[in-house]
Amino acid sequence: MILGLTGAIGCGKSTACAFFHGKGWLLFDADRACHELYGDPDSPFARALRREWGESCFSPEGLIDRKALAARVFDSEKELEKLTSLLYPALFERMGKEIDSARKEEKNMLCEVPLLFECGCEKYFDLTASVWSTAALRHERLRKYRNFTPEEIARREAKQWSAERKLEAADIAFVNNGGPDFLCRQIDRFIKEYVQK
Repeated sequence: MILGLTGAIGCGKSTACAFFHGKGWLLFDADRACHELYGDPDSPFARALRREWGESCFSPEGLIDRKALAARVFDSEKELEKLTSLLYPALFERMGKEIDSARKEEKNMLCEVPLLFECGCEKYFDLTASVWSTAALRHERLRKYRNFTPEEIARREAKQWSAERKLEAADIAFVNNGGPDFLCRQIDRFIKEYVQK
């Protein structure tokens, strides 16, 4: 089983990933893969950035300057689309290789992709799942555990589909309003019903 996992910020995707991993599933973290792509100044992605914007998005040491890049795309939908058109192919290539490896080894894999539906990568997965929580609970977690301000929460949520829209688009729903044990029981049931047949 190759399962794509998404959910709005603060829904509990990391808790779900930890539980799947504890069950022996391989994990692919799209956010971590993006950080690795940004950290490699010699990658095809970095070369594509140079072709598009020159040295303006690189530090004097030749590293990708994420702050400069963010400033360039923050208020421009056109520039953001340009960036994603360079980033997503590199990300999908890496994810595709890991999925191919998991299939060859006949291993279950969970791919955590926060913008799964927004970037249109559903085709890579056997099923998609979304973790959902109420807005009040999500915002409470983000303030408590990540020190996000209400403004920061609103800014990040504006860049994604709503928690409800992600839930409607997914094949499987995990509701995370009742604590980690409640979420893990749902995942356990999913594995028994869909995977261990």
